[in-house]
Amino acid sequence: MVNQKGSAGSIGPRVDFKIMADWGNANFHAIAGWIAAHLRWQSQPGSTFWIKTGTGYGDNIEGLTSKEVDLTITTPYNVSPEWAIAGSNFFKDKGPAPAIRSLGWLPQNDRLVFAVREDTGITSFKDLRERKYPLKIASGFRTKDNLMMWAIDRVFEEHGVEVEAWGGEWLEHDFPRISVPFVTNGQANALINEAIVVPQWRELVEKVPMRFLPFEPQALKALESKYGLRPAVLRKGYLRVPEDIPCLDWSNWAILVRDDMDDELAYRVTSIMVEQRAELEGRYRHLPSEIAPLTYPIDPNVMWKGVGAPLHPGAERYYREKGYMK
Repeated sequence: MVNQKGSAGSIGPRVDFKIMADWGNANFHAIAGWIAAHLRWQSQPGSTFWIKTGTGYGDNIEGLTSKEVDLTITTPYNVSPEWAIAGSNFFKDKGPAPAIRSLGWLPQNDRLVFAVREDTGITSFKDLRERKYPLKIASGFRTKDNLMMWAIDRVFEEHGVEVEAWGGEWLEHDFPRISVPFVTNGQANALINEAIVVPQWRELVEKVPMRFLPFEPQALKALESKYGLRPAVLRKGYLRVPEDIPCLDWSNWAILVRDDMDDELAYRVTSIMVEQRAELEGRYRHLPSEIAPLTYPIDPNVMWKGVGAPLHPGAERYYREKGYMK
């Protein structure tokens, strides 16, 4: 049937649905609004929908496991839910959260990379260690909820880098569109972050000679074996790098719920993610896919794979019924 808002599909029951997204002005809020709008149009009048701000990391997982929200979004799509379910690494003090389930993931081809201004003269992690250079590093807020900063501390630990002990300092802001320009304008001389698709990264390398430091093989091996952090490369030519640069994978956005979500509701939300994907993609198609925050197209044949949490049974039923799980 077609409901009163003009969206095709049957009308489900009344729901009260809460989502935890990002700071309020980035991709997770766009996703949350997209899901909430279509679920609203497929639910009985009187249904309620709330979107809460978050970091996208620890507090988003806590909001889900505490039952404050029904759905949350996080990244990377593999390690963050894996750690949360196991109660390991970043989530060691939280304890296991075995109830976390996935509805699938949305694509963003992202990397965690480390770049220094060329005028520092630093050419490698080895060079940085030997010189004990006091870097001013732009990155995210060093708070208890910031999983990225926890991972960055492990990166420097495995490379033998001591920022504060060598007289260095951090310039902090969660939003890459704000923190990356700290280097462009000369407040900082180094940058370790993800969100390599934001235009501020491209503006930086156009205005300031930068050198992206390759993560060392033994460090990447340790980061994977100890913590499950996946190695990746920043491909030659991207952000003007002259060769492939080993780094960490920070890809894709996991859509997470709990195992106590009603199967029909999980099925319905998953159907929105698949059947209304063109609407979400349309918000990004003014940019080439390789620099768009959403690496479109969304592919239902793979979006159920690889998340660091089991599929919710309702989501699995949807993917199977529609022929996406072959």
